[in-house]
Amino acid sequence: MTDAGNTPDPMCPENFRVERAPGKAMYLRNDVTDAQLQTLLNHPGEPIKTSPKAKVRRVGHWVVKESAGPLPVAAARNTLQREKRRHAWLAALRLRAHGVRVPEPLAFIEHSRLGVVTATVHVFQYLDGFRDVERHLLHLVKSGAGPDAFAAFLDHLADAVNGLAEANAYHADLSGKNIFTRDGARFYFIDLDAVTLDCAYDEEKRLKNHIQLYDSFCDALGDVLLVPFLQKMLPPEIDPRTWMPRVRDGQRERRMRIEAKWDKQGVRPRRIRDELPPVE
Repeated sequence: MTDAGNTPDPMCPENFRVERAPGKAMYLRNDVTDAQLQTLLNHPGEPIKTSPKAKVRRVGHWVVKESAGPLPVAAARNTLQREKRRHAWLAALRLRAHGVRVPEPLAFIEHSRLGVVTATVHVFQYLDGFRDVERHLLHLVKSGAGPDAFAAFLDHLADAVNGLAEANAYHADLSGKNIFTRDGARFYFIDLDAVTLDCAYDEEKRLKNHIQLYDSFCDALGDVLLVPFLQKMLPPEIDPRTWMPRVRDGQRERRMRIEAKWDKQGVRPRRIRDELPPVE
């Protein structure tokens, strides 16, 4: 869709429409009626996560993420950070246009009053039947999968990650918990607030992503599999023999930093190494 000056509106690409009314702007898929969307939004659903900034619930095949907080605070935050509130919606549209799999966007709504954005609602696909790639790897280990199965899984994942770079996008938190799969061959990226668009994928960003991915898998897999995995995501001018020591050092620092934070908070999140079967 284009605006009055015939400039394409990135919030409303082909197959989407925008509907405006006093105090509200709705961007939604063309095949969704207003009544269908309202029915979905009125459903209490199943709570997924609640924070001072947002309430997230599942409604059937969809996730509804609504801004939260006391009205004056939320309105100030939503208005001052308007582009940030729109970012996950825009990232989903852009990445899907480049063939990168992400949860399907359905609708984005801005409520406003006198130019102040009072609330936002983002509706997108719930990945039913999917699990994050750390859980998928654990499933492969527990089911007795062999080296060929692990190598195929990592090969497909490397292709998916390379697709992000080809789309000129950078995901700042590319740990295994933010990549989902159903079959180990097709992968969906979540936490799109952490994606930067129109971004050159330089060495610093690549190293950070490789450290995150290596940290997700190194408890279950050795370098015989992980070095070729990371090498497939390296440009030819970078030698893996000098790259891997940087990745290993970064992974150790990352693990120590995260576990120190967990200890300080008194929490014990799930860790893949705690669930691995004993080595015979």
